[in-house]
Amino acid sequence: MFDLRQRRNGRPWLVGHRGAMAVAPENTMPALTAGLAAGADLLEIDVQLTADKQVILFHDTTLTAKTGVSGMIGDYTAEFLQTLDVGTHFSADFAGTRMPLLDDVLAWAKGRVALMIELKHGPVFAPELDKTTVDLIAKHGMEDHVVITSFDQFALKRVKAINPHLATSFIYIGHFLDPLALVQDLQVDALSPATDYLTQAEVELIHNAGYACSPGGFWWDYPQLLSWGVDSISSNDPASLQAVIGKR
Repeated sequence: MFDLRQRRNGRPWLVGHRGAMAVAPENTMPALTAGLAAGADLLEIDVQLTADKQVILFHDTTLTAKTGVSGMIGDYTAEFLQTLDVGTHFSADFAGTRMPLLDDVLAWAKGRVALMIELKHGPVFAPELDKTTVDLIAKHGMEDHVVITSFDQFALKRVKAINPHLATSFIYIGHFLDPLALVQDLQVDALSPATDYLTQAEVELIHNAGYACSPGGFWWDYPQLLSWGVDSISSNDPASLQAVIGKR
């Protein structure tokens, strides 16, 4: 099992958000390659289920903004989805970039880098996504090099039921009286609160309960969060954090 609480070289794990989404189109091989080259310890990716039950990397609920095609991932086969250009919206330099399948990403990542895989559920809920993802991880022998995250507690519960050895983290957004109550009946290894609602007291509460604190979101005060002792930090451009981490 991947342990987010075990720091590398005395610092938090560095997570490349959607690979390195400030550098290349998110959730694509160019972004993953950039995140790895930047020194990320984990590459965070988003996965959804296609109409023919394959797991593909894509974040948005609909395809329109990234591809100009209407509909959702689950409306189309993987074969069709992999004909779509998901690079031009980012830059003409990435024209023709395709969506990768999780199967191919796991094969590429093995022996190179750990993955933080977010199961994207809602407004469509497809339990097959969870089982297929877990099966692919096992196929590639990546159980000790993967963290599964989701906003969907049912999905995380299914993952643990299929393979208790996989590390999981529950993502949530809000400032709660007792964030631990959110996972009272859920077996997880970490909590992933949104950084713009996070406090030092909440980090300490999570740690004292035995969980890793692996925050996410788009607002980051890196020096503050490092001083609070979070277990991972995330960046759209992991290379930009090397100096910050080094100074710590």
